[in-house]
Amino acid sequence: MKILTYILSLILSGFVYFLFAAYMTGSAGLNSSSPLISVGFAILIFGFLSWFHFYKPKIGALLLTLAFLGMYLTWPVYLLFEYFGEADFKPSPIEFLTPIVLGILVIFLAWKSKKEALNKWTKLTLAIPPLLIGIYVGGYMAMRLF
Repeated sequence: MKILTYILSLILSGFVYFLFAAYMTGSAGLNSSSPLISVGFAILIFGFLSWFHFYKPKIGALLLTLAFLGMYLTWPVYLLFEYFGEADFKPSPIEFLTPIVLGILVIFLAWKSKKEALNKWTKLTLAIPPLLIGIYVGGYMAMRLF
């Protein structure tokens, strides 16, 4: 179940990251920092928290839960409000339902699989690729931001 949590957390954070990229492609710029904060949480989940629960299950599950809540409540929840509100733009339900469903699954599986143990080499093999990609993307966005 730990590997399923790992895969779903990668898919969740990748979905939010690419959703942000799609919205930024269609807009002239940001009028709020909420999407940037949400993408920052997505990069944190992708690069670090997706595998941290392998090594420290209880702390990893707690951090994964808090990061998901921070990621969802800073931006995708606004898409939910716009869908049900009186705005001219109506986002597709997949844009706000996919992150919440994946997030609930990730949180449930992270807490349920706290007692599972993985091989040391499996943990290391699964940790290196997202860590490197997360450092690259996070570093690139930090350089562009500053």
